[in-house]
Amino acid sequence: MHETMVRRIGMASSLLSAAVFLTLYTVAAFKDPGYTFYEDYLSDLGVGPAAWAFNSAVIVSGALTVIFALFGLRGVLEPGTLSRVGVLLLSAAGVMLIFIGVFTEDAGDLHLYFSLAFFLTLLTALGVLSAAFYVSRPLGVSGAAFTLTIFLFGLALAVLMGTTPQSETLAVFGTVAWGTIVSSALLVREILLVSRL
Repeated sequence: MHETMVRRIGMASSLLSAAVFLTLYTVAAFKDPGYTFYEDYLSDLGVGPAAWAFNSAVIVSGALTVIFALFGLRGVLEPGTLSRVGVLLLSAAGVMLIFIGVFTEDAGDLHLYFSLAFFLTLLTALGVLSAAFYVSRPLGVSGAAFTLTIFLFGLALAVLMGTTPQSETLAVFGTVAWGTIVSSALLVREILLVSRL
């Protein structure tokens, strides 16, 4: 029972991550008259009038992403190299996200390095996790296909658009959608499995 509860908390942390990020991002965006959605980098909000909201959003979301990886995903993926690497990469991406909130654009190149590291690590994590989902099948083939789709979407953004505000915005919201849908599906699966026992 204890393992089940820990696993559920891990899965739910991704939902909480999305809720916290979207709420605080919205606060920061509305409080910053100089910010235009899809035309400015999200990180611009980290040095704006409501910097506290955006920076809190990415720090908390990063921490919750680590919890989701270590206690949610790791508990449903079959043991193996793909699963371990995927979980570690997603955890590392969460840590990079925390650093983005700590080292804002005011930190200069340091912010840029952490931002690039976050997106590259996250993209690699999604690629590995799509294979891990296919092998483990916690959500059937559809879970692997959806994860692969988000990975290919991110890869296409990087190749076709590079590091633009548009590609950043699409990548971030695509990832939020992935985390929300995957964690919701895993939670439903968990509840249904337990109810059948």
